[in-house]
Amino acid sequence: MRKNGRTAAGAQRWKCVPCAITYSFTRQDLTEQSIFTAFIDYVLGKNAQHEVDGTATGRTLRYRFTWCWNVPTPPLTVTGEIYDQLFIDGIYLAYNWALLTAVNERGQVVARQWATAENAAAYTALLDGLPPPRLITCDGAAGALKAVQAVWGEDAPPVQRCLLHVHRNNIRDLTNRPKTAAGKALRALSRRLLKVTSTTDAADWSALLAQFHSQYKDWLNERTYARDDPDEAARRGKHKPTQWWYTHNRDRRVYYRLERLTKQGTLFNFLTDHPGHLLHSTTNIAESLNARIDAMCYHHRGLSESHLLTAADWTLYFRWVTPKDPKQIYTQWHHAGRPRRQVIPKKSKNSTEQIGPAHYDTHAIAEEGLWTRKGWAGRSK
Repeated sequence: MRKNGRTAAGAQRWKCVPCAITYSFTRQDLTEQSIFTAFIDYVLGKNAQHEVDGTATGRTLRYRFTWCWNVPTPPLTVTGEIYDQLFIDGIYLAYNWALLTAVNERGQVVARQWATAENAAAYTALLDGLPPPRLITCDGAAGALKAVQAVWGEDAPPVQRCLLHVHRNNIRDLTNRPKTAAGKALRALSRRLLKVTSTTDAADWSALLAQFHSQYKDWLNERTYARDDPDEAARRGKHKPTQWWYTHNRDRRVYYRLERLTKQGTLFNFLTDHPGHLLHSTTNIAESLNARIDAMCYHHRGLSESHLLTAADWTLYFRWVTPKDPKQIYTQWHHAGRPRRQVIPKKSKNSTEQIGPAHYDTHAIAEEGLWTRKGWAGRSK
């Protein structure tokens, strides 16, 4: 056997001297390694299938990538690093899935958790095993706040409420063009909250909030009685009768939201002195990651449920603290015996579990002759 030039693709051609047959060898592992790298580029990119393989339907690409969907995503192991700030947030995807993520101040994914809702159990699973950061920032979801205390207990870090979410909640109640003087003052306070960058600014803002209450306290407490507005009373009392209500309920809700967060001490924790850099007052870093997930779902719209979860996992993995190269991931997977990706279980729709309360042995049964009967009930002749 001796070398006999190269093929059109550049592979080494060999020739058997006695029988004059020429052939070339192919390494399946290198071929699959190249395919897997192209698969990762496709998932992280924005091109459609037909744009990647150059065909009209993308069928060739789907055939080549069939086995790639079964490669498990490497776990996001805990590095043990204590971060200055950790952002936790969630995003709802198709097929009734919620994806919760924990992101550090550098925008790197620290942990992720699949769930069906943003509840305390899901956030507890997300944070379990992570060392407590110096500050944790969230949008104020009740499940997230509960999980922080449940996971870290006495070592729980202070919580920073996202000021942008607070402002959006205020604008939802006030609108961008409030009509009353008090509403305009609250809108100005809400906007000024986003510009706080020092402890002096925070003290001035708190003083303005107290000044607003002293000026508009009586106005906020004004009531409207049902006898004065029967139509509104009928609308409000559709499910539960009411005799009165606060006239300026939306403005009142905005003020007491700001007062409650101020007393809880969750508005200005980002101003705490930490060496190195200024901490963030919003969850924009986590929201930018959610935007990447949204963009992936848009560019690859139409994915099946399992493929959607796989694509989201790969998107998060390559935003992890220390991701591996696709070639290295394939090599380790190949040498480990090519294990298949574990599918996240979902509750079966055909569950035999009883729905509703038990009948406490008082329900009619067929043996008692009290069951609904079928068939002819008349005489035989």
